[in-house]
Amino acid sequence: MKKFIINENDEGQRLSRFIEKMFIKMPKSLIYKSIRKKNVKVNSKKSIHNYILKKGDIVEVYFLDSFFEEKKEDLFSNLKKFRLNIIYEDENILVVNKERGIKTQPNSSRKDSLIDFVIKYLSEKKEYVVEKENSFKPAFCTRLDTNTKGLVVAGKNRKSLTTLNELIKNGNIKKTYLCIVEGKMQKKREVLVGYWNKDRLKNKVKISENKSMFSKKVITEYLVVEQFLETAKLKVFLHTGKSHQIRAHLASINHPIVGDFKYGSRFKENLKLLCYSLEFKTKGTFLEYLDSKKITLKDEIL
Repeated sequence: MKKFIINENDEGQRLSRFIEKMFIKMPKSLIYKSIRKKNVKVNSKKSIHNYILKKGDIVEVYFLDSFFEEKKEDLFSNLKKFRLNIIYEDENILVVNKERGIKTQPNSSRKDSLIDFVIKYLSEKKEYVVEKENSFKPAFCTRLDTNTKGLVVAGKNRKSLTTLNELIKNGNIKKTYLCIVEGKMQKKREVLVGYWNKDRLKNKVKISENKSMFSKKVITEYLVVEQFLETAKLKVFLHTGKSHQIRAHLASINHPIVGDFKYGSRFKENLKLLCYSLEFKTKGTFLEYLDSKKITLKDEIL
């Protein structure tokens, strides 16, 4: 039997979701069945899967120990040396300037993604103590491709992370990008509308003018900052947010981003794409103190 005392980073979520996080090796169907069979109790009583946990609740779980993975105190012994470039920080959020070549989130058990270094940083400050947490880990609410530079935002506690994710979903964190594209732009400013489809096996996106059964509508706006002989510098504003949207959309109008070999660039350079500005609209939320705040990188080189 395992016993968990719900803290402020656990409260507000469904019982079933909490159990899924704690017993990652256990099939979801078995979790729901176990809750129905009274193998999960809240405050010594039978509960339901969508019970919303409150701080101070005691959750007792009668599962096989093999489904539970004990937390390790030393999470960072295998991490390489790395210095976080922190642009803004308060008690709830952290804004980091991500370097080119590092993943925002891990895609395997190997720990060398940006969030691992954020967790290490917060652990060293005693703002995140893994032994005291049940289900929560700090996480980014915005992500960038491995070879894209720029600003990413992390929630340091569950309440801020939930709020940030909701803000992103509703378009209330505005991101502005800078990029260098190939060719001469015919228009000073343009709003591109297309239909997005991703080949997940190839990890590549195609954007077409016509809608298909599985496509998603995407809107990308650009402004020409400076036109050079063979390239142009653009500001890009996302009206929708899909994987590889900027890269694929600009390539679809024959202006691939310099260094973007996946989408047809001829230039053997690093990917010239940067998320350089974030603007928050947070009125009426837990993070209202950030309303109208704009965080911008100064003199950043693409």
